[in-house]
Amino acid sequence: MNSSSRSLKVAIIGGGMFFDEIIGQSFKDFMRGGISGSLTSIGMSHLAPVVSGVEIEVCAVGTRSEKSGTAGRIVDWFSQEFPEQRIEACYGEAVWQDILTRHQPDVLFVATPDHVHAEPILAALTAGVDVVTEKPLCLSTRDADEIVDAAARLQRIVAVDMHKRYDPFVREMMVKAPEQYGLINRVRAVLEEPLEVSTEIFAWAEESNPFAYVGCHWLDVVHHYMNVKPVSVFATGQKTLLLHWDEHQKEIARRRGVDTASFKRQGPINTWDSMDVAVTYDNGMRGDYNNNWINPEEFEGAVNQEIELYGIYGRGMVDQQERGYREAIIGDGSRTRNPSFGGRIRHHGGHTEIFGYGKASIAAGLLAIIRRRILGESMDVLADTYPTAASQRDIVQVIEAASVVAEKNYECFQAGRGTPVTALLHSGGFDIHGA
Repeated sequence: MNSSSRSLKVAIIGGGMFFDEIIGQSFKDFMRGGISGSLTSIGMSHLAPVVSGVEIEVCAVGTRSEKSGTAGRIVDWFSQEFPEQRIEACYGEAVWQDILTRHQPDVLFVATPDHVHAEPILAALTAGVDVVTEKPLCLSTRDADEIVDAAARLQRIVAVDMHKRYDPFVREMMVKAPEQYGLINRVRAVLEEPLEVSTEIFAWAEESNPFAYVGCHWLDVVHHYMNVKPVSVFATGQKTLLLHWDEHQKEIARRRGVDTASFKRQGPINTWDSMDVAVTYDNGMRGDYNNNWINPEEFEGAVNQEIELYGIYGRGMVDQQERGYREAIIGDGSRTRNPSFGGRIRHHGGHTEIFGYGKASIAAGLLAIIRRRILGESMDVLADTYPTAASQRDIVQVIEAASVVAEKNYECFQAGRGTPVTALLHSGGFDIHGA
């Protein structure tokens, strides 16, 4: 960091599913005008004057395979708008090590696959670098504990891109719920990703599952706004389509009138189609989380997402498909859009700027880093202002427990023994019962 110019050097690893639409475009906006313009969406506009002069500079983009050329494409994409900015495309199995050593950034933005979060986060913290990472924080409680401990011990920020926390519709409902709905007996949350995510976009789908990938968003919303702690986890899942992808793609191809050769993945994909997770919380509330990544591409929205609270005095529901923006276009069909996540404005100067809660979550992390590095504020003061690694520990614990329980229940079901397995959570991890 150059304290005289008040700037942050940011290195990015991984392309990320929403890189061009959300992550990359957000950083273009930050490079052009800083983060002040994004602070209203996170309730921090009072800090705009003191951070308005802080410059954001992307110094490097790293991805694993040079053959794919992803990092080079992203650098070229940045250079179209910022030709004077020197950004290096880097490649390697542990590309973050090279970037941390040679570029010495202030911030590492981690947009790698789910199972490749912990190692670069820990390496960055050891190097004295703050982190903003895509969700989930990691996939094991042990890794989460190591990250939380390192962040506290080294006094570094680890912010997690939990953008559903900043969805204005969801936030409105969650904030008013305690007073308006009374005690909440049950939460029902759905988030379904399109089939192309597990069969076309993510070559690493077998290293994760739909609950870890998107269920973490609703877990964060519930844990953050309701201040509850998970006590036990029950989970089941389905392995019908993806595990037999080589068989079912023929029928899908027939229905779409295409050749099976057009599919990127040809053989079996050993991961869950969908997962259904029931969490019991310390106040007796139940959370039902339903996630899949096989939603047909013909579905009207980019994703299907909804959350419903059942209280003793009332109830509330946010359904993305009912926000009121629908289109019917020849060749594209009937679709719902969600500009609240990543809307775009084209200014008179010709550049495009993004708005929405996808950008807000990234801004929250960067603001915390600026306040620590440049304004000298303490970690304790900043703790409630962004999605911290510590706030994700329980979420990772539920993700890990659900993965284990679902697998054991799947084995029991295949053996004709029903689904008897649950997990009891505790400070050290979780115990499996009924296996």
